[in-house]
Amino acid sequence: MKVLFTLDVPEHLQKLQAEKFPDDTFYYENINHFANLGELDVIITYGSNITEEIVKKATKLKLIMVFSAGIDSLPRKIIQKQKIKVANVRGIHAIPMGEYALSFMLSHVKKAAFFYQMQKEEEWASEEPITELAGKTLVVAGTGAIGAKVAEFAQAFDMEVLGINTTGHAAKPFSKTYAMTDLEKVAPLADFFVSVLPQTEETSGIYQLSFFRKMKSSAVFINIGRGSAVELETIERASKDRQIAHFYLDVLPEEPLPPDSNLWHANNITITPHVSGHSNKYLDRSFEIWFENINHLKENTKLRNEIDLNKGY
Repeated sequence: MKVLFTLDVPEHLQKLQAEKFPDDTFYYENINHFANLGELDVIITYGSNITEEIVKKATKLKLIMVFSAGIDSLPRKIIQKQKIKVANVRGIHAIPMGEYALSFMLSHVKKAAFFYQMQKEEEWASEEPITELAGKTLVVAGTGAIGAKVAEFAQAFDMEVLGINTTGHAAKPFSKTYAMTDLEKVAPLADFFVSVLPQTEETSGIYQLSFFRKMKSSAVFINIGRGSAVELETIERASKDRQIAHFYLDVLPEEPLPPDSNLWHANNITITPHVSGHSNKYLDRSFEIWFENINHLKENTKLRNEIDLNKGY
């Protein structure tokens, strides 16, 4: 089997791979300079460098393995036409993204940003009221691996955890789940709302201004899913009108956020540059899934995390 890695792979993983699969050939090159695309069985990528032209040239390609959760940039039509399978590393982000969500929830109730500012101003603000997570309600939209990990971490802090998914089907470890059609019905229940929704036609712009108007004024909205779930104009209006206490946004409809955006300067918005899934263990976890899938591919068995390109996940 011939496999091209279009991303940087640490030496320890290259060595481990060679030991596990001595009969296979692995290339580590820039895909735009690789001369033998027509001989490849698999391409490993982060996704953004796969074009329609490249797929057309890769006439023997069986699998595109995307070392990220999103597949938004892939040329789906030609991939489907050539009957190429696609899989991703969904699930490896659960721990870092769960930690990200909890870090900002804790930071919010313990007022870390406020006290950092007081330190800079040399002010001993010991009378500032502080709350806690225990007893508060967390609503998580998206009850897959990432959402479940957020819920699991929140339960360790004695929070009530509710979930939202497509049909409202039961999912662990959520105490109760609701269907996506009940989104605005659930909004008033949340002290913290974490969105981990994938990017689909159904989820694009799903959080309307009416959703934020139904939330508590003390509520917090955290988006670590896809930025397309809420439009920039909606965020700007809800922020300006103080519909909720704070937005923590790791993803946005437009990335990078333009320098002239009003969101940069809103004191009830915290922005991070799409880093919630980053981790020093990212590639090691990705390779665990890849090692499973190279065996599945050889045995012609079901791939782990195989993507339905019609659904987008």
